[in-house]
Amino acid sequence: MINLSQKQQIILLGMDGLSGRGIARKLNINKGTVCRYLREYESKRALLLESDPSADNSALIQDFVQEPTYDTSTRQRLPRIQQAIPIVEQCLLENREKRATGRRKQQMRRIDIHAYLLKQGIHVSYSTVKRLARQIERTHQEAYIRQEYEPGNICEFDWGEVTLDIGGGGYHKYQMAVFTPACSNHRYARLYMRQDTAAFQEAHAEYFAFCGGVFRTMVYDNMRTAVGKFAGPSEKEPTEALLRLSLYYGFAFRFCNVASGNEKGHVVRSVEFIRRKAFSEPGRDCFASLEKANEYLLARCTELNASPIYDGSIPAEGFEEEKKRFLPAVPPFEAFRAVSCLVDKYSTICIDRNRYSVPDTLVGCRVDVRLYTSKIVIFHSGHPVATHERCFD
Repeated sequence: MINLSQKQQIILLGMDGLSGRGIARKLNINKGTVCRYLREYESKRALLLESDPSADNSALIQDFVQEPTYDTSTRQRLPRIQQAIPIVEQCLLENREKRATGRRKQQMRRIDIHAYLLKQGIHVSYSTVKRLARQIERTHQEAYIRQEYEPGNICEFDWGEVTLDIGGGGYHKYQMAVFTPACSNHRYARLYMRQDTAAFQEAHAEYFAFCGGVFRTMVYDNMRTAVGKFAGPSEKEPTEALLRLSLYYGFAFRFCNVASGNEKGHVVRSVEFIRRKAFSEPGRDCFASLEKANEYLLARCTELNASPIYDGSIPAEGFEEEKKRFLPAVPPFEAFRAVSCLVDKYSTICIDRNRYSVPDTLVGCRVDVRLYTSKIVIFHSGHPVATHERCFD
């Protein structure tokens, strides 16, 4: 097949009066091909000259200058390719099922599908398998529909990781809880030592206290602090911590599908945005204490929320509109993780590989412990017997 440059040379040589045979000899192109393009050019040029200048001739002009192409509309697939199509479709269907059930690493690659076809006696090339797979997967691509949200209805939550130097002890990883309402795109973040149940509950209590109300629906991904276990490919059971929060504050919740960050895209973007805007500047990753770091983070979020975003709206103004639709505020939830421990002969209990002392009269007794984000409180027979600052070393 000739290209557009060769087509132009044929036309120009024909306009100079050279015969089709002479053009074919000079350009080393089949004479029938040369004559066909010369005839097409003359006929389309005549139509263009005879047409009304005021009429829409865009289609004719485009056809006039388009690059030569083969007509493949009537071309039939080879029988062995027809046999390969249902097998390739079945392999790709099983790959989608494996991704949905947590077996992503056991998928068949294109080269594995090719080898499987050869075992079945269907001899097609590897490039054919890749082309068929692209064509089949293109028909199963997901369509993304931009959503419109009502104020005060939906808020998304996610965790992010930040490396900071707090207290001069060197750089360590801290967990950043991030909330972003889907309607206003208002951003709120708070730092914690760990991504555990107490931090998960306390983050919600702090955020709802900051809001002065409660969103009607919270959105989570498959984080371990929110999802207790998977009951199927798309069914998930919430943790007790999430159920207690939902019961206390009165909000509904839903989970995203596996590997579907677009279903909570506002907060996924917020994690990266806040981390970069708050901690990327020189000297902005060292703090005297975690409290000072959180004070700075809240102030930085306030500055960001006062600036216009991509659509020209100001998140702080939209957030004020959302407040009018919140569920009523309630006193902050007491966030802690409850565990039971046995006091050893050294009059201590072991929690997260750290030991905490209790009165020596309780040696051999079982005590109840409440793990908060910054302290632990030890109870015996319903009465507090010791309080310690929580250690994360």
